[in-house]
Amino acid sequence: MERREEQAEDGERVIQYKEEDSIGKLLELIPLDLIPDILLRLPAKSAVRFRCVSKLWSSIITRPYFITSFAFMSSSRLRLLVCVKTRDKRRLFVSLPQHEHPHTSYSDVERYQMDPTEFDFGNYEPYSYSVHGLMCCGDFMGEAVVWNPSMRQHVTLPEPAEFRGKSYFLGYDPVEDKYKVFCISSRRKHDPLVFTLGPQESWRVITNSPKHYTPKWPMGHRGVCINGHAYYEANMWCEVDDFAQWEGVLVSFDVRYEKFSIIRKPDDPKLFPLLLNYQGKLAWVCEDRDEKKLESSLRFWILEDEEKQEWSLRHYLLPFQIDPRRDSIWRVYLSLEGVTKDTGEFIYSAVRFEAIYVIYYDPKTNHTRRVIYEGLEYEDSDSSILDVIIYPNHRESLMSLENVPRFVSHIEWNR
Repeated sequence: MERREEQAEDGERVIQYKEEDSIGKLLELIPLDLIPDILLRLPAKSAVRFRCVSKLWSSIITRPYFITSFAFMSSSRLRLLVCVKTRDKRRLFVSLPQHEHPHTSYSDVERYQMDPTEFDFGNYEPYSYSVHGLMCCGDFMGEAVVWNPSMRQHVTLPEPAEFRGKSYFLGYDPVEDKYKVFCISSRRKHDPLVFTLGPQESWRVITNSPKHYTPKWPMGHRGVCINGHAYYEANMWCEVDDFAQWEGVLVSFDVRYEKFSIIRKPDDPKLFPLLLNYQGKLAWVCEDRDEKKLESSLRFWILEDEEKQEWSLRHYLLPFQIDPRRDSIWRVYLSLEGVTKDTGEFIYSAVRFEAIYVIYYDPKTNHTRRVIYEGLEYEDSDSSILDVIIYPNHRESLMSLENVPRFVSHIEWNR
């Protein structure tokens, strides 16, 4: 392919391919009313690139209505996003389609790398699953980072000055199309804070909320956002027989009206610190195993009615033997990452330096499909894997974080 190099006003080289010029001329022949429909069917990577075709195309792709419509279209092509952090603090992101044909290799895989930053001390924890295309990680003693992998953007939010020791969660309001990060202290005396992702925003105090606090070490306690409500596990002090003691509870945050509600946990001693979105409802996971029968099962407590605080119990027998779940074919240890939003398949995965192993198990049909993605290694790096974060049901988003107030950041995305 021939290419042409020109010198831009800022001194940087601009590389243009003749083939792209031809494509651009061809696209000019498309009727204007068909352009948005065509762009909505593209992956986010292509849509972002096509902003350079013309000012018209750029204005279409950056319109709020188009961004909302694109997110809706992306809900039908959900992805499994894998974030791998090595000991040298570099991060590799691998985006895999969830609904590839079984027993075939991935053909639609995206990967990109994020180099370490001078302020990244390796303390960022994933406080939330993927929320409408965005993720939120936070430092228990510092700031929160929100990133949009589809746009290769991130923003480090200003650190709340009110207190130290806190957890961050991300919520989305589908009515007003707004993202909000809320901050919960690890101490009872502080009120929650909320930050709307948008220009000229800042942390706001939410008064008259139930006094609660989050565990000091929130590993495994990720929040879940479902239909405008963000759920997370917390503690609160209760009076029992004239004695004050803490009690573990479930908290629901109404993202639109910024109100907190306390929900009683299911009365089950085997509750696991894992909350999931189970086909549009909150599920609290319990795991059982019978070593005599060499079988394991999974129990979901489903929140059927938040206002009435009604839970229902569902029981599933798993295609594994006893815990830990060592797959007999791949000979790797699997962990439950989530449930596919549309088909209800359980997602089990294992990540090694040489490959990503994923098993999708459908409890209704007892069918299992396997997917393996090889070639995970970093280029020019012999660092071992330090941590792996899995984001199931991730949708691509064109939401821009450029105008969100931030700390100065030095993160660079490398292809």
